[in-house]
Amino acid sequence: MKPSRYTFLVVPDHDGKSRRFSLSRNSTLFIIIFTIFMLIGISISYMYLIPLSLDYTRMESRYNDVIGERVEVLELYRDLERMKQMEIVVQKALGMDLGESDSSEAGLTEMMNDYPIKLSYLNNVPSLLPLDGVLTQDMVVSNEEEIREHYGVDIAAPIGEPVMASASGQVVFSGWTTELGNLVIIYHGNEYFTYYGHNELILVKVYDKVKRGDVISTSGNSGISSGPHLHFEIWKDGEPVDPLLYFPELNKTDISVK
Repeated sequence: MKPSRYTFLVVPDHDGKSRRFSLSRNSTLFIIIFTIFMLIGISISYMYLIPLSLDYTRMESRYNDVIGERVEVLELYRDLERMKQMEIVVQKALGMDLGESDSSEAGLTEMMNDYPIKLSYLNNVPSLLPLDGVLTQDMVVSNEEEIREHYGVDIAAPIGEPVMASASGQVVFSGWTTELGNLVIIYHGNEYFTYYGHNELILVKVYDKVKRGDVISTSGNSGISSGPHLHFEIWKDGEPVDPLLYFPELNKTDISVK
């Protein structure tokens, strides 16, 4: 015959009065079943929360990386604003009319005739291929979310090859980024920028002035990269420009261009 009640005795470790209480069989079964379900619920919660905690840790790490890059970009823009002001002062000192387009043929001819020193300005437009190699990826710009944009070209080359400045200018960024690894950005004036990514070594620092053809880094495989290559971008007026427009000879390479 099953007992109808269960008696429990609580005895303290130290001297003290023992306590006795009894519960009905149904109450005892309810407490046992409730405790089992509580333990199962806690176990399931931990199994669910642990992956969430890991995801949170990864997201927090990515957030810190993004914030760090944003701070670097803000510092870059502050430097660029100062450089723009300096450029305006130099243009005024040389007598250039800031209201006219420097790209017009008549304006350029007059500029060269009146101010021979300004011929060096032609070196500030990207005109030198920064690395001898094979084109493996061209520029991809799309409004479709499922298509990953690629703002420049990839030029495959062995690790350690010299990377040259495509035009004269001033280094405005020299350091690490999550995606492009060791990255160099050069400002060339007239709203021209060039990006050199995935380098193994960086040989210049911020504020350095470089001339067209100067070695600024060595090719590598840093950052998010599938193999040794140089990622090269050209920006004009805040927009990416296809480097193949400046270097059409890259189209002649016999390679599977995606």
